Amino acid sequence: MHQTRLTIALLLSVLLSVPVMVEAQTDCGDQPGSTAEAVYTIDTPEQALALKVETFEPVQIEAQLSNPNPNPEPIMPQPTNIETSSQIVEAAAPNVKAAVANYEAILQRRITRGEAGLNLFDYAAAKSAGELKDVKAYTDHLAAQNPDEMSEADQIAYWANLYNALTVKLILENYPVKSIRKIKAGAFSQGPWKRDEVTVNGKVLSLDDIEHGILRKQYSNPAMVHYMVNCASIGCPNLPSKLWVGETLDVDRTAAAREFINSPRGVAIKGDDLKVSSIYDWFKEDFGGSKSTTLDHYRKFAGPALKAALDAGATIDDYDYNWDLNE
Repeated sequence: MHQTRLTIALLLSVLLSVPVMVEAQTDCGDQPGSTAEAVYTIDTPEQALALKVETFEPVQIEAQLSNPNPNPEPIMPQPTNIETSSQIVEAAAPNVKAAVANYEAILQRRITRGEAGLNLFDYAAAKSAGELKDVKAYTDHLAAQNPDEMSEADQIAYWANLYNALTVKLILENYPVKSIRKIKAGAFSQGPWKRDEVTVNGKVLSLDDIEHGILRKQYSNPAMVHYMVNCASIGCPNLPSKLWVGETLDVDRTAAAREFINSPRGVAIKGDDLKVSSIYDWFKEDFGGSKSTTLDHYRKFAGPALKAALDAGATIDDYDYNWDLNE
């Protein structure tokens, strides 16, 4: 480009001495160009046509105009620390693993077995130790997942784990409290179940949304959902000391159903009468819709004592539920 400008300027000069402005561009893209005046003496037009532009050294002119130092030090590019996507994923992985491991450790550390097989959670110790932040880290981790990309078994496990962890978080945030029903979602509500608690895939959800709008509604066999979710109450099926996982879902929730049904919190045997959990009344449609179909459900999981009572003709006589905190 510099040589072309020189050639045009020289060929258009008809005087013996013509001043020509020569532009030299600097190396920095954001710096303006510099100009200098050069005078060429031409005897005849033939000499002008015969003039070879190669005689001039535009690179030397450029260097002299832009940098008075004939031996400039090269400008070396500075190293830039740019994290790749794989590095970001690797850096985040330990945090994800820590969130899951810390929450599982809390379950194992704070859950003990009480009378009649009841799992008790030590909320006082967990709150005193500052473990609320670890529970919240786990719920945040779950909220960042996309359950739609999981298998059906993993989805069920995911939602049950989220429900249980959110419930633990609610209790720790409000502890000391005698019952979860003391935590209000509104002025006239009993309990926090309709309160917005989490956002998953851009949708704001309450505990009721998770249990009744997703787990019981979107998946088959809703009866088994009741043995997976825990409402922090003595009357509820146990909060497990480990996380639900899709791989062992059927085995684990079958064991949970058997444990609850054969406990006095699930089915208490009183001669020919059975006093059973109010869960089987509140959600009777999940168990076939009648007392008779509910008894059939019990038979699938009954231990020796309950089986003998059922075979002898025992029937459901009453319902009961204990809302005291499971501590």
